[in-house]
Amino acid sequence: MAIMAKWFLLGIAALAVAEVAALLAVSAVLGLPQAFVLMIVTSLIGVAVLRHPGRTRINRLHEALAKKGIAGLESGGDAFLTVAAGFLLLLPGFITDAVGLLLLVPPVRRWIGGRFQRSMQTRPSGSPGVVELERDEWNRVPERQIDDKHGPGNPP
Repeated sequence: MAIMAKWFLLGIAALAVAEVAALLAVSAVLGLPQAFVLMIVTSLIGVAVLRHPGRTRINRLHEALAKKGIAGLESGGDAFLTVAAGFLLLLPGFITDAVGLLLLVPPVRRWIGGRFQRSMQTRPSGSPGVVELERDEWNRVPERQIDDKHGPGNPP
């Protein structure tokens, strides 16, 4: 878990550095005041997404999560992605804004939602009670030892 937190923090730091670089690039093209105005406008769009269509979708997402738990994200995928788009637009930065705007495009939402659904579906595993091991992870034991373990006091 600590490794995951470390990678998460590293990702946040990398995003912050990338956002500063993007701000500098956009400022070089448009000018610093126009870049800040553009960031404010996209944040206002994020507020509008979360207020208008987002509120209905937040309610739908909340209902799906209440009924099915985390599996509810599968049925509320479109709502989840719209809410995520609103939050990304709300955050200051051009990279998060670009991702948020992409999530507002229906074909992109459907594509990401389809990928998410496929990843959430349970994959059929091998036979119940069978554990697959690599060649170096197991040792062969004589049948007699196995039978001894499953004697009268040790059911199989």
